[in-house]
Amino acid sequence: MLTVTSILQHQNGAVAEGLMLWRSNIDREFKGVEPCPICYLVIHGTNHQTPRLVCRQCSNKFHSACLYKWFQSSSGSKCPLCQVPWGSNYR
Repeated sequence: MLTVTSILQHQNGAVAEGLMLWRSNIDREFKGVEPCPICYLVIHGTNHQTPRLVCRQCSNKFHSACLYKWFQSSSGSKCPLCQVPWGSNYR
């Protein structure tokens, strides 16, 4: 939030222009980062991390918190998308 405030101050109060600049900076920062297939977010709501854990089979990336919750609720440790046991590599 501090970054948004500093951008707005340098825009001489032009809120719309400041917000557009902030948005373009955010878009540039996360360009190419795919959202987590479990929660559909790029930044996790609680720990503010990007998806980092990669399935060795399908190469999809997940937030660690989302994957942990998935494993607990599904009573297993399979990839939510390809259903291969987590950590296995069948390629």
